[in-house]
Amino acid sequence: MPDPMTLSEFHFDANYRGDSIYAEDSPLHAIYRDVVPWDIGGPQPVVVALEAEGAFRGEVLDVGCGLGDNTLFLAGRGHRVTALDVSPKAIERAGERARSLGLEITFVVTDAVTLRSLEGRAYDTVIDSALYHGLDPEQRRKYAAALHGVTAPGARLHIACFSDEVPREILAPNRCSEQDIRRTLTDAGWSITRFDRATYTASPDFTRDLLHRIVEAMNVADGASFVEGLPADDQGRLLLPIWQVSAERV
Repeated sequence: MPDPMTLSEFHFDANYRGDSIYAEDSPLHAIYRDVVPWDIGGPQPVVVALEAEGAFRGEVLDVGCGLGDNTLFLAGRGHRVTALDVSPKAIERAGERARSLGLEITFVVTDAVTLRSLEGRAYDTVIDSALYHGLDPEQRRKYAAALHGVTAPGARLHIACFSDEVPREILAPNRCSEQDIRRTLTDAGWSITRFDRATYTASPDFTRDLLHRIVEAMNVADGASFVEGLPADDQGRLLLPIWQVSAERV
């Protein structure tokens, strides 16, 4: 089994400035240049569906907000949102977008694993859209515990993370099994209320051709068949397999 990767191995700030998320010595550096794989210019459909179900209440925390698409959507729907990311550039751009829309959102640059900047807070709802799968097993345990520490009793946690169907070379370095997620959340004081297979919408720049280049460059076993088997939405954007998980703080 390959060694676990950490978020520090990804160059998020460079990616949000138009460069690659991978280091220059990576075979994926040139392939990912100018591509932010999760930036679809709007909220993830899974987040939109959750909001329509009434899954967000009280003070909302968006962990790993990136450019803020989900944050802006939730704030626009009247929710009080705090959004955090490790990338100063992402927070800068998200803040600019919020101001242009006249939305009041609290943005924080901080480490999602420890959440030290949020100590003493008690959020009612947390959304994690594609952060969890970037953490290694030890980081996940710390993260789940940190979330428990900054949420109120009965708080809701919603996670959308790549499932173990996604090759680790495709931005899923520490793929998530159902067993891993259930154990990690339960041990940290979360009671799982939903565990479904769903899909995550990729950037229109994250094309099938680009994915073929990735699996070829990394010599991914059965990579070509995985790429060809991916569905797409009505706009031609690829849909990647995820776990959609909801849990309640106990």
